[in-house]
Amino acid sequence: MAIKELIFVVDTDITHRQMMVGWLKDQGYQIKVFDNGELCLNMLDENPAAICLDINMPGLSGLEILKRIRLANRDIPVMVITNNDALGPAVEAMKIGAFDYMVKPVDKIRLQTNVERAIEMYSMVNKIQRLQGELKKTYSYKNIVGHSESMRQIFGQIDEVSGININVFIGGESGTGKELVAKAIHFNSAYRMGDFVAINCGAIPEELQENEFFGHEKGAFTGADDSRPGKLEGANGGTLFLDEIGEMSPKMQVKLLRFLQDKSFEKVGGTKKINVDLRVISATNRNLQDAVKEGRFREDLYYRLMVYLISLPPLRVRKDDIPLLINHFLKKYKDEIPKKITSVSSYAMEALDRYPWPGNVRQLENEIYRAMVTTQTNMVQIENLSPDIQKHREGHVGDDNRFIPAIENQQTVQPVISAPIVEPLSSHPTLPAAGSTFDEIEKKAFLEALNRANGKVPQAAKALGISRATFYRKIKKYRSAT
Repeated sequence: MAIKELIFVVDTDITHRQMMVGWLKDQGYQIKVFDNGELCLNMLDENPAAICLDINMPGLSGLEILKRIRLANRDIPVMVITNNDALGPAVEAMKIGAFDYMVKPVDKIRLQTNVERAIEMYSMVNKIQRLQGELKKTYSYKNIVGHSESMRQIFGQIDEVSGININVFIGGESGTGKELVAKAIHFNSAYRMGDFVAINCGAIPEELQENEFFGHEKGAFTGADDSRPGKLEGANGGTLFLDEIGEMSPKMQVKLLRFLQDKSFEKVGGTKKINVDLRVISATNRNLQDAVKEGRFREDLYYRLMVYLISLPPLRVRKDDIPLLINHFLKKYKDEIPKKITSVSSYAMEALDRYPWPGNVRQLENEIYRAMVTTQTNMVQIENLSPDIQKHREGHVGDDNRFIPAIENQQTVQPVISAPIVEPLSSHPTLPAAGSTFDEIEKKAFLEALNRANGKVPQAAKALGISRATFYRKIKKYRSAT
């Protein structure tokens, strides 16, 4: 028989204690026995899966032990054991949070069943808490990739708005991460215990939008054989994310406005008002102000939704984040793709840096994934990129065996700018020879920076305080002149 979980048995009655221990050992459990509560409390760090606790012990009572377990934020299931003439303390123990109570002499089947049920419940609670912690970590703004100034401003906004129950509007081009930001707000808010329910308003036919939002009662229309809840009910206690809100039909805009005013609605075919408590986050990749001016979107609804605005920057204005994003995607797909791909060549990096990314982060992710699939080495090469992206490599420096390494254990988001990887150029440089031209002086500075950075262009450019694009242009100019 496999060894099962650890159970604490706390009882001063030796005969009764030995009987319980025998029955539990028959089930394969590990047992630790205590004849007083102090010893039990001192051993809680061993993380028992359940505790059988005599509530009528002399000295430190079972009731006091239970209180101290709960005060220590321990969710260990505790089954209290009492005498027939002392049910009052058992009832009090249930109020404090005991899993169940049993009367002496304890029934064998009830003891074994209660312990099994308690362990199953404890395991499930731990699993749920762990998953919730993982979700919160996954969607924490501190795990959204980026360290550019524009992204640090976004992180500040997420932090600011998460603790306030107001409607949030997220604007930005397709692929900038609007839903990711919405989830970060949800999982860091008071509504994180509820569901995050997303609706793509542009993907639902106009005639089905009302039913999708509000649900319907049985018999509301042909084929409505059962009552069905809508997305609003599903989001009760959580967050409703309305993506592509600008595509919502005029009729549905009126109904959404009424819901936002009352926080109540009726199902299709129903008359009963249903109240819900949720946060509404909406998003679009279009200019909603233009839609208001053109009469395609209600102005009153616009202001109801636009209480707090977050505008996500396109990738082309946060180029400094591209190496971080590439590194993130290399790590994200390393287990999915059976190749040890750890870096991107300098040619490929130059092209990726110069490309304007109309599809933003989503397009970059797809490009890196495709390149990882097609490369035959442990490095993404220029030929692994799409032809349109390859065309954006303007010249090169050296051979294509220079690379941008994946950064191990990298903190993708920090509220401070990291220090330069290479040493800055000397603050007391050697003066150029008399008669040197400006181009000759500049060329020497560029080549010295490249040499100090071991041929790695991003680091050399950073040491000079210029962009990679400028560095590439200058080096191309000086190489072609020699």
